[in-house]
Amino acid sequence: MAGMTLFSFHGTGGYISTACTIRPRLKVPANSWAENLFINPTTKLKEILEMRKYLIGATLILCHAAFAQTTIQQSGFSPLFVGVDYETATIQAGPSSSPTVSRAYVTRVDLKAPGISFITTPRDASFGAPQPGGLSTMSETISQFAAEHRVRIAINANFFAPCCDSFAEPKEVIGLLVSQGKIVALPTTDPLQSEAVLAITRDNDAVIDQSPNIDLKTTWTAVAGSAIIVQNGVDISASSPDEGDPADPNPRTVVGLSPDHRFLYLVIIDGRVSGYSIGTTNGQSAAFMLALGCESALNLDGGGSSEMVRADKPGEPYILNNPSGGAERFDAAALGVYALPLRDSFGSTAP
Repeated sequence: MAGMTLFSFHGTGGYISTACTIRPRLKVPANSWAENLFINPTTKLKEILEMRKYLIGATLILCHAAFAQTTIQQSGFSPLFVGVDYETATIQAGPSSSPTVSRAYVTRVDLKAPGISFITTPRDASFGAPQPGGLSTMSETISQFAAEHRVRIAINANFFAPCCDSFAEPKEVIGLLVSQGKIVALPTTDPLQSEAVLAITRDNDAVIDQSPNIDLKTTWTAVAGSAIIVQNGVDISASSPDEGDPADPNPRTVVGLSPDHRFLYLVIIDGRVSGYSIGTTNGQSAAFMLALGCESALNLDGGGSSEMVRADKPGEPYILNNPSGGAERFDAAALGVYALPLRDSFGSTAP
């Protein structure tokens, strides 16, 4: 019996996460099952049981595809800066009778491109050396961070406490945060709280892994989040801890790496805006990151913190997405990208 593909769609800018191919491990006997059962009862009974398992599995896959598919439409990437491309996407999830729609904003960073480097929110020196559970930074908006450090792209990063006053105040950053080789916040020791980390060396070698596996001596930049949702090209979001409300649609901030670890994807998914963008579960976020081609992906702080800004002229950022609170939140941690300007057709460069 040949393999068959169910509910798949692959085309320009399109992807459905529930595409699957069923290949049974045995062939249906030419004779009737009843007749063959008398020829070799033990062998044929095993074959019948195997076929029963296959049919049950096929039914479950059909049900999943019919009632929980995720359809993704991508605009296609356009260059912003040297080694930095940008696109938007629409994520349609849930049953076909009443799907939800979410809007995504994606920056793809070539880690091998000239001029690419990173910075996160530095530690406030007035708080002294990093301590477990101690204060780390003064909160600020992502626009303020981008303007201060003159980065081209910036997103929010770690979870933090307390949340969520609309003014600058001291914050505890949850999980590992490293800025230009200096530890801003220590890694957590609780595997259920922000132990998942994106770590980047000074040479822009990047990895997504659990914090106990991160080599702090070689880490130049690091941010932490609630869960690794894609690992080795597989959706593992079902194992997400409760941090960040993984099972309900919310605004999301997600980072991911390509299989060769050359490309870093920074993703913001808007949410909580009825009629425009609902947001995603960790499972739907994982489906989107796989559609982008990520081998690994990490869920960062989301909700009203989810934000991406861009600065065509350094020091003058503007917001690309629509923060769910209607205004920028004062966050404890941000991740910024430095990049060189593109040259125009006359050989000159933008600001």
